[in-house]
Amino acid sequence: RRFTNFGPLSRRLEDVLRETWCGPGATCVATSSGTASLAAPLIARGVEGRVILPAFTFPATLSAVRMAGAEPFLVDVSPLDWRLSVETLRRGLDGTGARSAIALCPFGLRSDFNPHVRLVAARGGILVVDNAAGLGVAARPVETSTHTFEACSLHATKPFAAGEGGAIFAHHAHEADLRQALNFGLRPGSPTDLRGWGINGKMSELHAAVGLAAACGFDQRLARRRSLVARYIGVVGRREGVGACTDPDAGAWQFFPVLLPDADSAQRFVAEAAARGMETRRYYAPALSSLPDVDRLGPCPVAEDLAARMCCVPVYSAVSDAEVEEMVAVFDAALAAALAAPARAAERVS
Repeated sequence: RRFTNFGPLSRRLEDVLRETWCGPGATCVATSSGTASLAAPLIARGVEGRVILPAFTFPATLSAVRMAGAEPFLVDVSPLDWRLSVETLRRGLDGTGARSAIALCPFGLRSDFNPHVRLVAARGGILVVDNAAGLGVAARPVETSTHTFEACSLHATKPFAAGEGGAIFAHHAHEADLRQALNFGLRPGSPTDLRGWGINGKMSELHAAVGLAAACGFDQRLARRRSLVARYIGVVGRREGVGACTDPDAGAWQFFPVLLPDADSAQRFVAEAAARGMETRRYYAPALSSLPDVDRLGPCPVAEDLAARMCCVPVYSAVSDAEVEEMVAVFDAALAAALAAPARAAERVS
């Protein structure tokens, strides 16, 4: 008979997530969405003014900064690993006076942001790691640093799905402040103890129950996803000019991202896959630097180029061996057709 306000199912899900993926010095706080998971640490730590974030990310990253009452400031990413580099972060902090940042784990891929944490910590700020699609990927240093927060999404599209919701992993010292930030600024258990302000970001008991069900057998579903991705990686290895992560264990794989040689081949790949019955997605397109009303540290050509060339292929947990064979065959054929089109056009011209 309880639906929200840090209920028993929500607390139980937090315990499961913390015990599965964190050490004893960490806490896990469930939220109503991945966006709330990004905003709450900024609110809890009183972050004001500019916050650095990459231009190559999902719009929710930017929305969360504004939800927290701060000012998003975009910087470009590295063309090598699609991430915010520590050098770019340093330039952004120096050039804007910002002390805090959000760093994206692109597509939920395992990322090492320890140098970034040290950089913001030296300035008295925090780093929020946007790992929306990466719940299930190990390596969380939050229990050893009070300057790090990791935000994950439990949206219906994610490998670990509760329909809607999110989770924050943080040092245990931040738990009370995070719950206050998710509860309008009210201290949990003290309905008249209002300290600062906050949002309504608590997870419902309904979604917590779904999350607890999703935890059962998740390892097996994750293994199935990684098995399919390994087959996709094999296809990419036979094609020149196509970029992709080549480690199946590096992600939980909401989908499999592939970087085509140019924007035209990306569009052809989407069309060729659709003609064969496979729906693909474009992430993170368009780059946030295409928005007219967001401050940025100069142009963001890498983010815009990546957004124009990145395509994402579906990955499923409940998929039969026959369906795997069909998906891999469609991926291979669509990729081959997309890459061969310029050659065929040149032959017709000659």
